[in-house]
Amino acid sequence: MKLYGIKTGSIFMLVLLFASALIGVASAEDEKGVVRSDATTEQLSLINELYGKDITVLEYMEKVHPEHLVGIPDSYKKNMAGQKMTWWSTEPTSVTNDEQPALDRATVSVSATGYKFDWRTIRFGGTCTASGLEGPPWYIYVEAFLINRGTGQTVDSTSASSQQGVWSVTASKDKLYPANGQYYVHAWGYIPTPYYAEDYDDTSVFSFP
Repeated sequence: MKLYGIKTGSIFMLVLLFASALIGVASAEDEKGVVRSDATTEQLSLINELYGKDITVLEYMEKVHPEHLVGIPDSYKKNMAGQKMTWWSTEPTSVTNDEQPALDRATVSVSATGYKFDWRTIRFGGTCTASGLEGPPWYIYVEAFLINRGTGQTVDSTSASSQQGVWSVTASKDKLYPANGQYYVHAWGYIPTPYYAEDYDDTSVFSFP
């Protein structure tokens, strides 16, 4: 009877280890091919310097986020070069789009999040989701900008992209010890092919602390 208890315990432990391994593999698969980037001081300076300028999406990506262009085919870059950069307004705006895309036409939907998480943290992010295709897009991108409403400056940014044929990608970050003030989050995302499609979303204004 004692030997049976030992065997049962060993089997139970093996099952637990196997389940943990499967969970680890699933998590790794979810992250496979996702490039994540929290903006450096230099990138934030570029974002604020370029804001409002008449540039293309490709120019913005080449100047600010070349890390997200590694491995992108020239045909995709051509589509990005044909699109003007969409900048946000000084005040957050709500987006409503009641038009339904054609079934063979790609589209994306972007959602922004941002709020005071605790006494030292603002949590913000954005998600870009594609639809209207027979299969997921080869490339998808999203960026979330944390904007100080008082100064109009982007104080932080986080971005993510995938080249692994996924329907959705999310970027999120905790901003520690931001200056006191009012903030909102602007999220923007796109897919470059087979049809260039983009969308954006703003949160309402919130205060810190």
